[in-house]
Amino acid sequence: MKPMMKPVRTDAQRAEEAAIRAQHAVHPIRHRPIGALDSTSFAATLLLIAQFKTSRDRQALTLSEVADRMGVDPPALSRLETGKMLNPTLATLHKWATALGMKLDIGLIAD
Repeated sequence: MKPMMKPVRTDAQRAEEAAIRAQHAVHPIRHRPIGALDSTSFAATLLLIAQFKTSRDRQALTLSEVADRMGVDPPALSRLETGKMLNPTLATLHKWATALGMKLDIGLIAD
């Protein structure tokens, strides 16, 4: 829903916004923010999530059953499976694997 009116800004606020825009125009951000995934890591995360979902489907388990085994709410697990939450902790991934009767194997490879 759109706001009914534009926010009212003072002259000082408009000047501050203009200064920030001007600074960004001169020195735009050209590097990935700290903590952002590169495309390879992002693809690997999506693949891992797909493997979890496929395993659940093969075992004919419902989302609620797996969520109960993990000790999380079904909507939280749904957000993981649909990719709406793409930054699960290692603890969550381990719980997820255990709930599916599997073990999570994490490795480190040279870049």
